[in-house]
Order: sequence, then structure tokens, then C-alpha cells
Amino acid sequence: MATDKTSRISFRLKTDVWEAIKTQSAAAGIEPSRFMQDALEQTVMSHLPEDRQKELRDMRKLYAIAEERAHAIHAAGKFDESFILTVFRDLMSNPDTRKLYEDVINDDAYADKAEGKTPINMYLAWYIKNAIGAYRLMDDSNKPRRAFVKNEPIKSYTLLTLDAPG
Repeated sequence: MATDKTSRISFRLKTDVWEAIKTQSAAAGIEPSRFMQDALEQTVMSHLPEDRQKELRDMRKLYAIAEERAHAIHAAGKFDESFILTVFRDLMSNPDTRKLYEDVINDDAYADKAEGKTPINMYLAWYIKNAIGAYRLMDDSNKPRRAFVKNEPIKSYTLLTLDAPG
């Protein structure tokens, strides 16, 4: 089952190392934070229990598929403020991807109370948004606008825009 236990860390990097990370992550088509997270997980993977290794591999695969689908859907001109929902629906329409998602959350994709869904859905939304360089759509009081849905794997999501804030 996916875990929502994370630790926020902060550290400094030498400028040339940071520049190399940005260059390599751009070449890989991913955000620098994702690049660093992947590198760190790979470094310690063999020191984790086998079931945790499988869970991490499955999550990485799911996130990569979500990013790929986000790129493809965006390239097809199907971006709108509900882009996160659009990509989720696309992911669930593929039986293999849906099964992978269900393996990661350890429940049915459309189950309301699946424990593992919240952290995975939050990460998936983050990967989808960042895959195409979108921004959160803000309301008049500068809070992210959200949409709520029923009968979907997600219950709410942040609306997106391609316009940079400010």
C-alpha cells in the first residue's frame, strides 16, 4: 500500500552541481526535484525491504506513465482548466494503467475510502501539472481554485492554467 509518510528536507548544493542537475533533468524532461528524488531513491533502493522496492518501482512507473500521457494529451491540444481530471480519465481508460494504479493504492480505483489514494493522487496531480509546465489557477484572493467531482478516482483537483502567475 502506498504511504503518505514523507519528510521535507532542505539542503544546499554547490552551484555547479545544481546547474548540472537542472541540465540533466531538463534533458530527461522532468522537474529538478523529481530528478533528485529519483536519484536518491535509486541510491538507497537496495537497502529497502523487497516489498517497499516493488512499491517504489510501481509508483515511479505510474508517475512516468502519467507524465507521458500528460505530454501526449497536451500535444493533442486538449488542455483546459480540468486537465488533471482529463489525464486521470485517460489513465483509467487503459486497463494496464488502471491495474497498476490499483496495485499502488491497494484498492479499486473508484473506491471512496481507499487509504492509499490521497498521497498517490496528490503526487499524480503534481506530476501531471509539472509535465506540461502548467500553473495553479488562482481565485481573487490568491488561493488555488479547485473542482470537486463524483464517481472518479479523484474527488477534487486543482484547476490549471498555462499562463504564468503575475
